[in-house]
Amino acid sequence: MDENAANLASAVITHAFGQLPEYIDAANYRLLPFDVFRPVRPGVRTVRVYRLTMPRTSFVLDTALTSALTSADARNDASGYRIVVALDGTPVLHTADYWVFYRNNGPLICRIYFPGDLGTLNMGVNSLVLRPLAAGTHALRVVVHRRIPGGKEATLVTHYALHVLARAPNKAERLSAPEEAANPAKLGNTPLALRAPHG
Repeated sequence: MDENAANLASAVITHAFGQLPEYIDAANYRLLPFDVFRPVRPGVRTVRVYRLTMPRTSFVLDTALTSALTSADARNDASGYRIVVALDGTPVLHTADYWVFYRNNGPLICRIYFPGDLGTLNMGVNSLVLRPLAAGTHALRVVVHRRIPGGKEATLVTHYALHVLARAPNKAERLSAPEEAANPAKLGNTPLALRAPHG
């Protein structure tokens, strides 16, 4: 598998659109949930909790997403975020260094179908890859502060309550991951342009 940062970051977004399963690369990676439709309201703090059971495998966490017509605008939008991540109470340092920027129809990203002008959008994703955790329970906490032009800061809090099993991915989990040589047109994905509105 191509393990460049843009490929892994975009895989989480692809999963969020329902076009990839939660495991990729023969279950060497688990894609954590990320809600691309989560509302952002000035002055409002929202909290979401995910409770997940998973084998001992690496996992990919996306914390924030921007999109713009130009790379410069995507990077400028990213500067309006302040992100705090902690695993079992230990903070992840320098989270601003984990921004990844790419174009939707660029060569580095995960397979996904973006119709028309969506393919030329420039994306910014704050994304981290965490290596397999020890078996047991773990708490992953993400706090995203987003500066809203002309308004108050919005705060998005996400708690991931992780239960890591004392085993590697099993056969079913490995087989759930798409093959690297799979034809995207045969994965059963519905092009985004044909999907019903969210909600």
